[in-house]
Amino acid sequence: MLRDRLHQVQRRLRRRWFGIWETEDYFTRLEQMARVGAEVTFGYVLIALASAVLATAGLLLNSPAVIIGSMCIAPFLGPSRAICIGGLFRDRSIFFGGLVKQLLGLLIVGSGTAYLLTALLRAGVPGIGITPEILLRAMPAAREVVLGVLIAGTAGAAASLALSAEPSVIQTPWGQIIDTVIGAEIAISLMPPAAVAGIGLAFGRPDISRNAFLLLVVNVLGLDIIGSTLVLAVRGVRPQHLRLEKAIRQAAESALTSFATLRLVGSAIHVTLLSPALAKVHITVRTDVGVTVPDSLAQIIAAQIHDKTGCRSEVSIDLIPCQTYSTL
Repeated sequence: MLRDRLHQVQRRLRRRWFGIWETEDYFTRLEQMARVGAEVTFGYVLIALASAVLATAGLLLNSPAVIIGSMCIAPFLGPSRAICIGGLFRDRSIFFGGLVKQLLGLLIVGSGTAYLLTALLRAGVPGIGITPEILLRAMPAAREVVLGVLIAGTAGAAASLALSAEPSVIQTPWGQIIDTVIGAEIAISLMPPAAVAGIGLAFGRPDISRNAFLLLVVNVLGLDIIGSTLVLAVRGVRPQHLRLEKAIRQAAESALTSFATLRLVGSAIHVTLLSPALAKVHITVRTDVGVTVPDSLAQIIAAQIHDKTGCRSEVSIDLIPCQTYSTL
């Protein structure tokens, strides 16, 4: 008896620490967040441009306060998550979309803006030179490199923990506040080295650009791989869980389509995985007024889910009678 109870405790601990369960549509939401993070938008380019201008001005002024300001608006959390989640879910379009977006923001917008702005300032403003803040990222010693990787890895881990430690907050305002703070932490490792790479070229110092670029590459690897991806992998984010959520949703939708009186437009199917073999399914579906629905509808859907996925489920259905009147 005692041995059985110990095995149950071990299974519960394994589920708690190495799997994310009991959160509605969790893996689907992760995929949606990653797709949004991989999209290059005009707003992303503009915010990256503003961040690059601030970072360049702060580096040339030797002003840590201005550099920190550039980090606060840098929009690099989204593409970093796209790389991490796209890799874990083995989705090439998300992974490479996030990678291209990250490189575009850092090298094209970040380094390119720093180069152009520095060249213009050198030509028209006296006293523009290489400052200690630039040298800090242009000639890093072993201490700066090791600590830089530690900072980048920890920022990436924090970004993943925000999604997995309390998974239910990812769609709440509190979760968005956490994302804002973590985004600033991520930018610490990315925008300043990217700007220094452009500044070095403007000063005719390829050694500065090379060292800053290498520091940037190390930080990106620490952020995207060592920090973000590793934490989510340890927490149990797996592609098969995403596939199971989708398969359950498709099986429920297929069962609903067999009833001609039900309207699927405007309906919603939410899946909560309890384990790799158990799920809760909550369905909200609209019906015409006066239409009768079989009492065994939930049982029929649960049976189809089990037949198609092998997953046992508890199905609950909210039926909403609707009337439609149109003068179109």
